[in-house]
Amino acid sequence: MKVYALIGSSGTGKSYRALEVACENDINYIIDDGILIHDNKILAGISAKQAATTIEAVKRAIFHDTNHREKVKVKISQEKVDKILLLGTSKKMINQIIDRLELPQIYKIINIEDISTPEEIIKAKESRKNGNHIIPVPTVQIKHITSGLSINPLRRLFKKSKKYNKVLEKTIIRPAFSYRGRVFINPEVIPQIINYELSKIKEIEKVNNTEIINLNDEISVYINININDISLIRECEKFQKKIKEEIEKNTLINVVKVDIYIHKLKKLRNLIC
Repeated sequence: MKVYALIGSSGTGKSYRALEVACENDINYIIDDGILIHDNKILAGISAKQAATTIEAVKRAIFHDTNHREKVKVKISQEKVDKILLLGTSKKMINQIIDRLELPQIYKIINIEDISTPEEIIKAKESRKNGNHIIPVPTVQIKHITSGLSINPLRRLFKKSKKYNKVLEKTIIRPAFSYRGRVFINPEVIPQIINYELSKIKEIEKVNNTEIINLNDEISVYINININDISLIRECEKFQKKIKEEIEKNTLINVVKVDIYIHKLKKLRNLIC
């Protein structure tokens, strides 16, 4: 199986261009926002556009839920897919989807900037500001998932060659979460997650300080602690991974690293030389 990746930041027109990219590369399967699409039909998955909140939508798009991803994995296996196009906002997101669906590594990366003009990307972003999202399937395919929401068909003639023309139908939708604005995370949330996880470790005598550094929507975490058992040092890597996982699971913020500094050893026991 060859895995193609169409990458572009949110609202730049990936779903709008997905069918054209698929036609140009003879790809019959697409994964976009949590659903598996084959020849304009939804085969499996739950669309992120059905989500009530932005965070829930992102979780669906990366197949966070076990039952969701297992159903899509089974369908891909049954279909004997030879080529598949994955849509994502970054290479990291694509790799998350690959890992969770147990797909091969990326065969080819296509950046939205390579197939859309700056003017087209600006137009797509303006449309997204108005709450409009694209699903690359005909309207008849998604009416059952859009009860009460605004939907409109969008048809476009695609010319691959002089002899090959195809009408590609997509759907414009305004999901529920687009009406509710942006989601903001209280600055106290991440320290609370960290302190909760550390409170489970009896060998930690005291948490002196936690520092969160935010850079380009990614964070680095620095934790200063006192411990009462030197054996805890051997477990630090496990705690670092757990803290990283919990922050990313609950906030969907990328954690670059978690550094733990041991300021004081209050009591030494189980010392192994």
